Amino acid sequence: MHTITPSRIVILLALYAGLWVVISATKREIQQDEKKTFLVVSASLAVAVFAANYLLFRAGVMSFLPWMNNFLHTFVWIGVCLTWLYFASSKDGLVRQFVLFATFSLIVKYAEQLTFGTWEHGHFFGIQGNFAYVLGWSLLDGLLPVVIRAGLHVLARLGVDGLVTIRAS
Repeated sequence: MHTITPSRIVILLALYAGLWVVISATKREIQQDEKKTFLVVSASLAVAVFAANYLLFRAGVMSFLPWMNNFLHTFVWIGVCLTWLYFASSKDGLVRQFVLFATFSLIVKYAEQLTFGTWEHGHFFGIQGNFAYVLGWSLLDGLLPVVIRAGLHVLARLGVDGLVTIRAS
């Protein structure tokens, strides 16, 4: 694991910003009626994944993400960028969304591995090798649009007002 320095943080944030520019090339804007939904999805994903990353490490199925890396990964990358990707790709089919989320996830995980020396676990649920580990978690991230959509429907059924549910084509 590399020492997390301010320059390494800036490098990672620059990558996130570059990927955000690619994601935002769709010119999709968050509409007024979607802002609450964006904030709910963003905050929910960030908090849930931040905690899950640590708990999965404690369970032995993930490598440890140092707190700063975990914070940047969950609150900046997942909370902001992937939530934006969800809205930007919301009219696309689930297969396209899966490919987008899994591909961006793979890029970010390898960038964090190169920058911070993280994502170094040696297997993914018994499938040996670091490549299997990084690819496996990236493929699971490809399912985030389905998780987000299901979560929004659950919140709507629980009576949370003002959430916009989006159906992919």
